[in-house]
Amino acid sequence: MTSKVQHLAEEIQALPADEREALAHEVLPLLLATRVGLGEIDRSLEALSDDDLDAVIERARERAGALGEAAVTAIIDEALRAARTQSRS
Repeated sequence: MTSKVQHLAEEIQALPADEREALAHEVLPLLLATRVGLGEIDRSLEALSDDDLDAVIERARERAGALGEAAVTAIIDEALRAARTQSRS
């Protein structure tokens, strides 16, 4: 870890909880869309039990609402495929 990254991590840890949550809301989507972020998502999903994975999928379906079942399935499938492909790189 570079000193800049270490310094940022320390600054984030020192923030009050509400500021860390606001920061996470703004920054996490950017970080999760990286190759490493997608790989970590994939590893996390692989570690879930079948029941927990079903719950994650159901939550994604609920949040997608108007997209419909086929679109949600395609989005989840593509995200998992991309994460697996990138984590193998």
